[in-house]
Amino acid sequence: MRFNPDEYITVHERIEKFYAKFPQGRIITTIIEHSAETGFILIRAEIYRDPEDALPAATGHAYELRSAGHVQAGSYVEVCETSSVGRALALLGFEVRRGVASREEVIRGAKKQQATAAVTAPAPEPERAAPPTTGRAASPAPAAAEAGARDLDSEILRAAEELGYDAAKVRKWVNQKYEVTGGLGSLTPHDKREVLKIFTEQARSPQHRAARK
Repeated sequence: MRFNPDEYITVHERIEKFYAKFPQGRIITTIIEHSAETGFILIRAEIYRDPEDALPAATGHAYELRSAGHVQAGSYVEVCETSSVGRALALLGFEVRRGVASREEVIRGAKKQQATAAVTAPAPEPERAAPPTTGRAASPAPAAAEAGARDLDSEILRAAEELGYDAAKVRKWVNQKYEVTGGLGSLTPHDKREVLKIFTEQARSPQHRAARK
């Protein structure tokens, strides 16, 4: 499926529409979790339509990694905050055309897919003579790939278990983060390795270790 960024709205357009409709409204962001060591941050955005509102009309969450790309390397906090605000406004119904994702999120996702394709594309192999027939069929490559995928899934679930997450919570988190419906089974090996890295870094973080003591 090819994404057309022009079909998605930018976050600043959603903000503009919100304040045009609710000039007394407020957008408040809060850092829920941040590790300067690992470069992980989780931000919550709250949308209030009126100064008298005791509870937010909508909320949105986003996480980001400093190591996720060139932009995040210098501005991962800002990128995360923008994403959380965009999702909160989308959940309030502002400029939702094809989903809650903003144009910025779609573009970042497309760049990640392109980078993954460039890294994983197989290099052309030189021609060589066919190996002699031994009478025994070689193991099919798909079987090895499936075994590798199962190993990745097992590693992810083990790392998640250290954080107190069961398989159901992992599936829900993956579906929300990657906008899929099949949990780990919907992800590419590259995305699974990214999920494993996130869970592993969180399990090794000083905050998590202190909480377990």
